[in-house]
Amino acid sequence: MHKKFPPIDLSKVKTHALSERDSKVALSGFATPARSGASFGHFLTSLPDILIGADFRQFARQLTHAIQDKKTIAIGMGGHVIKCGLSPVLIDLMKRGYISAIAMNGATAIHDIEIAMHGQTSEDVAHGLQDGSFGMAQDTGDFINHTINTSSENGYGNALGKKIADTDLPHRNHSILANAHTLDIPATVHVAIGTDITHQQPGVSGEAIGRASYEDFRTFCSVVSTLEGGAYLNIGSAVILPELFLKALTVARNLGHTVDHFITANFDMIQHYRPRVNVVQRPTMQGGKGYAFTGHHELMIPLLAHALIHALEDPVPNHKIITRDQAIQIRNRLKDIGAKVVFTNGCFDLIHRGHVTYLQKASARGEALFLGLNTDESVSRLKGPNRPILSLEDRAGVLAALECIDYIIPFAEDTPKDLIAALLPDVLIKGGDYQTEEIVGREEVESHGGIVTTIPLIEGQSTTHIIEKIYGGNT
Repeated sequence: MHKKFPPIDLSKVKTHALSERDSKVALSGFATPARSGASFGHFLTSLPDILIGADFRQFARQLTHAIQDKKTIAIGMGGHVIKCGLSPVLIDLMKRGYISAIAMNGATAIHDIEIAMHGQTSEDVAHGLQDGSFGMAQDTGDFINHTINTSSENGYGNALGKKIADTDLPHRNHSILANAHTLDIPATVHVAIGTDITHQQPGVSGEAIGRASYEDFRTFCSVVSTLEGGAYLNIGSAVILPELFLKALTVARNLGHTVDHFITANFDMIQHYRPRVNVVQRPTMQGGKGYAFTGHHELMIPLLAHALIHALEDPVPNHKIITRDQAIQIRNRLKDIGAKVVFTNGCFDLIHRGHVTYLQKASARGEALFLGLNTDESVSRLKGPNRPILSLEDRAGVLAALECIDYIIPFAEDTPKDLIAALLPDVLIKGGDYQTEEIVGREEVESHGGIVTTIPLIEGQSTTHIIEKIYGGNT
């Protein structure tokens, strides 16, 4: 039927004042601009109080309270988490007592073991598939299959963790399974037969896998039965662990355990159906709350870890004070990832504004500032028997509180030449009262392509002037 549609008359439309309308977004929730040298706490509070920015802060706060109340914090994880290099982060959280239990699929255990054995994992599947060599690494298959075949009492995860620790594998310190065994934290492995590369090798036993993995299912049910007031995080598993969690939760409730008020979160690059429904939505309908965070694991999980440590740990930054060997190890890692390292040194006795300004400017020249700090004996030899005014412990404690300093390395020699030669920083800096050719360590740094430079000092700012003023009785 043909109809006519004349333009509607809007002259009688009812309107109202903007101030009378309920709005979802307000200036109070806007982000705070970034600033140089800001603390992690500033970063966290600077996020918009809108959408995921608000959710992340709320989740981190609730998770913090659950940890403080000693509630169960369980994590389910897929293999990509290890392939992203996050084992050290999770192991650190385990050692801090933040994680009560870890569950993983078979692929995660494989990557964990290959890291422990050889310090590397993950192969080119497409290439290996062409000639049938994909998944045929004998070392991996023999280790896992033999361990499970000969372990008639332990669950899958505990058997592997114990074997890694007992075999003294070269990189066992980076193994989640081994660390869980050492820390007596349940680490369960949940295997779907036929999905893992070790199932296609000669030594596999379906019977042994089924027994060990079923034992871990029972353990995981026990973990889930204690989640009241706690938290469950699913990280990077789209199918196996979300299904596992749902079944374990129904077992716990069926047996009379109260598991109603707890939080869940799914961390993944894509929000799949099963994690969304089986982790975030259905389990929390009786009084809990579920969260979904979309993003790359290598960014999101360290962000969460930093938020927890910021909230839970003693703010005294003694971890910045390290030995020479630790400094070399850290320097080598920073070099591997292309981070620019800056080095400076000094006595820093009676720290004043000139020191702080100098260190802030030095820090801005790179991505990590290493500070060589003279020991008390070294200061006395350089400055005289009445120095230092403040002990090494006091000086290092004050310096460690500065955001601009990443690491402090005490040294007992008169000069830091040996320390500089060991670290070979990308940038070596001293104050403007030095000529570049006078700077200790210049030759070593420049010979390896580094830069040696100076920073102008603030006129009239020095420890000597402060001491003279004190002794002179001036006010």
